[in-house]
Amino acid sequence: MTRRKFIRKLIGACSASVMGVWWLMAKASPRKFVRAVRLKKYPGSLRTLGDISKQSKWSG
Repeated sequence: MTRRKFIRKLIGACSASVMGVWWLMAKASPRKFVRAVRLKKYPGSLRTLGDISKQSKWSG
């Protein structure tokens, strides 16, 4: 193998390694999330959460 071929293979392997590391970092980064816009005035009353073990009137 000539020096030129060796350098080409070395550059190709290094660039593939850098791209693989970049891809893994992009996959491992936390995803962006969208925060819901909170309305200043909610039309209606807010109730506290009920007990989930009780059957509600809407459960069918």
